[in-house]
Order: sequence, then structure tokens, then C-alpha cells
Amino acid sequence: MKIKLSNGKELEPLMVTGGQQYVQGQSRDTLSFVFDGGTDMAELDQAFRAENCGDIILTDDQGGEYLHHGYAIRHELKKASVESKPATTESEAEYVMRVTVSMAQRTYAEEQMDSLRDTVDTLVLDALGGDNNV
Repeated sequence: MKIKLSNGKELEPLMVTGGQQYVQGQSRDTLSFVFDGGTDMAELDQAFRAENCGDIILTDDQGGEYLHHGYAIRHELKKASVESKPATTESEAEYVMRVTVSMAQRTYAEEQMDSLRDTVDTLVLDALGGDNNV
């Protein structure tokens, strides 16, 4: 499984899950990307920034591609021990470290506000005679 962020960065999580979570006062769709415990959290912190997550393309192991738009609110970045093998009568449970990044989707209103902000910025630069290609 691979993911490609808006800035072109490609990552290979072990698994991706989705669901509803309550984030910043809203019930939102979230995507959780699970990485090996040895993955550098600072690298993931840099990769999963709002400006890099406007569009996330998920490519599954069969080659199917799925576009996820607007998952730009980081809900969680954590490293935790997770059960990899349940306990039985003969053996104890086994645990492994995993790093998880959860991104929440912006609401329609938040998307519209971002669009309006960009439009106003462009209009102000044009009115001031500035170059908006900077």
C-alpha cells in the first residue's frame, strides 16, 4: 500500500483505516495511517502538514487508486504498543510498536473559507500592484 501527498511525497504505511471521530468540535471523517514503529516521527510530522494533505492518493496492493480530498487537519500523531498476537492458554500476547497519524477532513464551510481567503489574497495583491506569482 502506498500513499502520495499533495506535495508529491510518497509513503508506505502498513495499513490505512477510516472512520468518524470528533475533532475540533465537529464529527469528521478521518483517515489513520499506521507505520512501523521504527518510522521517524519528525519525518511524519513534516509530511502530514495541512498544505501537503489537500489531496491524498491511496494506492492499494492491487493497483487501485483512491483520491481523498481535504484531510488536512491533523488529529493525532502517536507511537504506541499494539497487540500483534493475542494471548492464548499456552502463550502471552505479543506487542509491537506502531506509529499512527490520523488526519481529519475539513468541513464544507472550512473549504469555502480557504477558497475565499485565497481569492481575497489575490485581489489584494492585484490592487497593490504586487506579483502574485511569488
